[in-house]
Order: sequence, then structure tokens, then C-alpha cells
Amino acid sequence: MRVKNIIRRGLLPASLAAAVSLLSACSGTSMLNTLNRSDHYRTHANLAYGEHARQTLDIYQPEENQSAQACLVVFVYGGSWEEGRKEQYGFVGAALAKLGHTVVIPDYRLYPEVRYPAFVEDIAQAVASEPVQSRVQSRPLVLMGHSAGAMMAGLVSYNPDYLKAVGLDKSAIDAYVSLAGPHDYFLPTDKPRWTKIFGEDEERQVTALTVEHIAADNPPTLILHGADDTTVTPRSAVSLEQKLKDAGVAVTRHTYEGVDHVSLIAATAWPLRWRAPTLEDVDGFLRSQCNTAMGNNTQEAL
Repeated sequence: MRVKNIIRRGLLPASLAAAVSLLSACSGTSMLNTLNRSDHYRTHANLAYGEHARQTLDIYQPEENQSAQACLVVFVYGGSWEEGRKEQYGFVGAALAKLGHTVVIPDYRLYPEVRYPAFVEDIAQAVASEPVQSRVQSRPLVLMGHSAGAMMAGLVSYNPDYLKAVGLDKSAIDAYVSLAGPHDYFLPTDKPRWTKIFGEDEERQVTALTVEHIAADNPPTLILHGADDTTVTPRSAVSLEQKLKDAGVAVTRHTYEGVDHVSLIAATAWPLRWRAPTLEDVDGFLRSQCNTAMGNNTQEAL
């Protein structure tokens, strides 16, 4: 299968393109998911969080007796709001589950069936669903996304309206991780196909920018980006970091030299981890959130 037939236009699903480019495989997704299978986690597939056929999620859960320093991570994949399937990103769930974290990967409705903000609302609905909330317990709940998925995860993390609509408070999100997210310097009017998804009203389009929802009570944030990313340029990451710092929000940013849009997320999978320390930095951030949560719980007990 040729690379040009696999790599998608726009904010593409990363796993397929990266695997083909780096491994010269016929099916990048299948290969990554196969290589990252293990007996060290359990999966729960196609759990419903809504009535639509695409409102389902998969859960990658570590075996019992794993490290207490672990989070519940809701990972939102990208795909230009037009494509993608949760099954493509099993390697992300596997990688984090092997480290002790529980990972939820939801599907969501896509254009042209729906338009903004319906797909963002789906992510909020997934977060509020019983399969997710029943697993939170005392663990930090972290939203994480790549590309267009990072935008959606960011909006749910920062804009309280989405969670309020499904009966949750903004404080339900303990932390947020952005991988190559389009947070600034992006307006749908820049491309006709995006205008169809987000509408022609520029004021409404601006509400899709994560940087328009910065507040002092935003959750701690980790921003990872590739210096060679030409799909979403690194200045988006720099802008988000600066605005969060200005608001007093705890934020860490890493920009990796020699890393592009797709290899940033593909580097979570074995054997592509040499491409970037994505998994190491995400895991370190998640564990820091566990330590913070445990410290807060101790103070409350006192």
C-alpha cells in the first residue's frame, strides 16, 4: 500500500501515516496495534455513552496491583473532525495501560453528519458517562488529545459550558495534555472545507480556539509539539503556553527537534519511541498529577 494513499489531508490521524512512513508497512495501524499487544492490560470495547452508533468508547485497563500513581486518561484522536476510529489508536491505550494508567478512547460524531460544536459535546458526554465516572474513584482525570483531538480535549478542559451541559463541574478535569494541538493562529475561514465544519460566523469560529478560554482555574497543562510540524505549527503551542502562564496556570511545554505532526503521537508506540520522548514526558506528567492529588487528599484528611 502506497504512502500517498494512506496519509490523509489536513489534521490527519497520526498512527496510520507515521507507521507507514517509518516502518514501510502495508497497514501501519494494524502493525502498531499488534506490536503493542500485551497480557499486562485488559480491554473493554464498544461501551456506549450515547445513543448514536459512534457514541461508544474503548477502555484499556491495567492489571490489578499496578502502581497507585496512575491516572484515568481520556484520549481524543484527531482526523480533521471528518475521520478516524478509536480502534486505530489502540497503541496509545496499550502504551499507557502498561504503565498503570487506565485509558478511555471514545469515538465521536463526524462531519458532514454533524458540525461544530457537536463533536466537542460528544467528548464532554463521554467524560460524564458511567463507564468513565465509575472508574475515576480517587484517581486524577486527565484529558489528552492529538491534533484536532487536542483542540476538542482542550475545549472540554477549559470551557466550563461543555461539562456543565452534562452535569459536571470544570473541576472534574484534573489535568490536560495537548499533542500538536491547533490552539491559536487557526480560523476555519482559512480553508473552505473547515468553514463548512465550523460555519461562516467568525465570532463563532473564534470560540473553537482553545486560547479563547484561558482562566486562572484551568487545569495544569502539558503541551508537546514537534519542531518540524508543518500541519500545526509550533507557534500554536507557544501561544497557548504564554497565555496560560499569564493567567497563572501551571504549564509545561516541550518542543522536540526533528519531530513532525504524525511522529509525535506514533512515538508512544513500540518500536517508534526513539522518534521522541512523548510517552516518557506524558507518563512523568501524569504521575506528577497523582502526587499532587495524593497530597491534596492528605491535607483534606488532616
